[in-house]
Amino acid sequence: MPEKEIAEIKILQPSNPELLEAPPFVKVERVILQHVYNDGSKSRPYHFDMVTIPHFADAVAVVIYHIDEARNILIGIRKSIRPSIYLRKLDPYKKKLDTREYLTYWEIVAGGIEHKDLEPGGAGIEGRAAMEVLEEAGFEVNPSQIEKLGGGVFSSPGSGKEKIHFRAVRVDPGTQRIPQGDGHPLEEAGKFEFIEIRKLLNRCHSGEIEDSKTEIGAKRLAAYLGYLPELGLWFDELPDDLQQRFSKLGL
Repeated sequence: MPEKEIAEIKILQPSNPELLEAPPFVKVERVILQHVYNDGSKSRPYHFDMVTIPHFADAVAVVIYHIDEARNILIGIRKSIRPSIYLRKLDPYKKKLDTREYLTYWEIVAGGIEHKDLEPGGAGIEGRAAMEVLEEAGFEVNPSQIEKLGGGVFSSPGSGKEKIHFRAVRVDPGTQRIPQGDGHPLEEAGKFEFIEIRKLLNRCHSGEIEDSKTEIGAKRLAAYLGYLPELGLWFDELPDDLQQRFSKLGL
């Protein structure tokens, strides 16, 4: 799939009636809540809005990586189109905070865990991760190759139910095929490339890459493999006393 350079994202008015009739990708559910405390007292009732994605249970983020002959860790990131971030520029207050124009957005491979994945005989998280790796990055991997990177994190707990589950897979860059995407326009301008982990984290810390799952995934992979990016050292390169103190912290 050849890369296309995007120049603009337009909001079409009026929209195609058939598109308007399509079921929404996200749903806002409003409920009335009340807290009940251990002493029997109660809070005042209040309304609360929750954002859900009807077709997905959660999401999986996959750190695709390669270790070269010099023991450099290379992580695969993908250039994506995220209209909701691009359209921040229409909000005058967000524009005060951020003058960047987000035509594209760099991130690790990720996708929704569908309900069918969790049914008996379904693909599960590992199977879904393998499918996303093939679709978005062009690497054919077996679900048994998928490695777990600790527990999940909630992406937007103030209003959303979605949890991101972190996984990793080691690949040989020479086996990559052209990613085919899923046919949606959002995947027409995709580009996948490998970047050394320290350079990636520098771009995250500086704000050049502003994707939380990418930063978390890279740091978890480093701990999982026993690499300290701040020092540029592997666990087995540390002095003996520091090797004894090193911990993967739950991974």
